[in-house]
Amino acid sequence: MNSTIYKRIAKALAAIGMLIVIVIPGEVLHLVLEVLHLIWEYFVELLHLLFEGVEMTLDTVIELLFETDLRSTQIIVFYIIVSIIGYMLYRLCKKIPAWFLRMKAKLLAWYYKKLSDICTYWRNLSMLEKTKLIVMTIGVCYAMIFFSL
Repeated sequence: MNSTIYKRIAKALAAIGMLIVIVIPGEVLHLVLEVLHLIWEYFVELLHLLFEGVEMTLDTVIELLFETDLRSTQIIVFYIIVSIIGYMLYRLCKKIPAWFLRMKAKLLAWYYKKLSDICTYWRNLSMLEKTKLIVMTIGVCYAMIFFSL
């Protein structure tokens, strides 16, 4: 098969997908949320297994290195892990203000660009096009209110 057939098949599948989203949006949203929930569960389980592996490795190293009993080993490992997590939280708290300021600057720049684009678009419309846009907006709002009751 050649590439034009594959392109036609891809377009047909995209059209079918859009039709399904339009016809049953609630089911599509439910499916997407369930898939995201499944991915989140696997991610959390993987993190838990990683933590358990690190903890077990630290237990073995501390027990063999310092020749301690089980209780002492667990206490030492607990404080090592708390120290590592505390250091990571400290580093994160030091970086959050810079991230926030950078995100705020990007968001403001995006907002002002969109505002400028909308104002430029509105200025370039003729009076008839402005009237059409306003009437269509009011009609859509009326239809949404009418059909939602």
